[in-house]
Amino acid sequence: MAATKRSTQKKVLLACRNCHKVLDGDKTICPECQGNALTPEWFGYLVIIDTRHSDVAEKMDIEFNGRYALKVR
Repeated sequence: MAATKRSTQKKVLLACRNCHKVLDGDKTICPECQGNALTPEWFGYLVIIDTRHSDVAEKMDIEFNGRYALKVR
């Protein structure tokens, strides 16, 4: 049985400058705020699974569950 070669490329993730939503690199428009200001320059990774009970989501004005960047350049 031959071993399969795994790709060593990193998946590019972009963050929206408007709402901080983290998106896959093939996106051109943010599905949450409809903005097109996406950047690969972001720091800190936050996953919100229940916005209604999250103090962090309230502080960051996050309305929807998902992946978010803490700081976006």
